[in-house]
Amino acid sequence: MSKRPDITARLSHLVEKRLTTQGMYWSPEVNFDMDTEDNRRVDFVGFKPKKYADGAIAVELGQFDFYEVKSCMADFTSGHGLSFYGDNNFLVCQWELAQQLLEERLIPQRVDGILCPDKNWSRLTLKIDRTTVGLKRTRPAAEILWAIVQTRGKEASHE
Repeated sequence: MSKRPDITARLSHLVEKRLTTQGMYWSPEVNFDMDTEDNRRVDFVGFKPKKYADGAIAVELGQFDFYEVKSCMADFTSGHGLSFYGDNNFLVCQWELAQQLLEERLIPQRVDGILCPDKNWSRLTLKIDRTTVGLKRTRPAAEILWAIVQTRGKEASHE
């Protein structure tokens, strides 16, 4: 497996599978700061409301997971992606790239974990855990949810 688009597609499929399995509301390619020079696109954003909470508090206390998919070092250093605004921020790549990033101390500060495919490419496994305690979200829940809704609305209008 050496073709960058194929690797990206396979890793993305595993992220979609993970988000669906975890019962999250999610969207691919979510844009933040649109129409500004700070515009950023996140590969996947998932959201799960807080259990046992009602109304707006379930949203504010909910969990946002951000995923950036990187197929190779050139993709990682391209300057695209690596936007981590969530409660849990994951880098998704093959194990070889994860090892290189660890050895060269290139893992971004806000990354909580690196997920890699298992040997059968059937699911993602946490290979490097950098989880810290407490919420680290840098954007309000309403802004993140609005970005997801806008992305999903554009997809629906193109169908």
